[in-house]
Amino acid sequence: MKTLSTLALLTAATAAQAYTLDINVGTSRFQNSYDDSNIVGVGIGGQLNNEYHLGLNLARKNLFEATNVDARALSATLDLTYNLSPQGGIRPFIGAGIGAARFEGASIHTKDALATKLFAGIAIPVSPDIEFTLTAQNSRLHGVQELAGGPKATITSWDAVAGLRFNF
Repeated sequence: MKTLSTLALLTAATAAQAYTLDINVGTSRFQNSYDDSNIVGVGIGGQLNNEYHLGLNLARKNLFEATNVDARALSATLDLTYNLSPQGGIRPFIGAGIGAARFEGASIHTKDALATKLFAGIAIPVSPDIEFTLTAQNSRLHGVQELAGGPKATITSWDAVAGLRFNF
């Protein structure tokens, strides 16, 4: 019976570290004609095992071009992260995400678009329950139409993001 109670405690301790909350801020450098923009985001997720993390990430960035665009892109992506072997306490990671984006603002005709991203970064432990993360990501918003009847385009940006991950 003692073995079962010990096993239950180990399972509870493992489950306590299985969930995560991410707070992110950064900057976006667009490959299109848009001005650089700030990006803010929040994510919730969970460790699938020691190597994989699955999370839902919400982010907001502005799309501004002096001549005709002033809008905001709100995206929600499901991100799969693969944790590489730690190097001296620093844990590198890579991943990919797919989801949707919604545009706010009268200067973008498209209201919804496919959102994808590829990313790589490092996580630095601050405490047993908190990590500081630095991430570089290539984000794409597919099939965006600025003007009614105009061509559809893919909006591409390189994002530099810093964040805090809280482990529960």
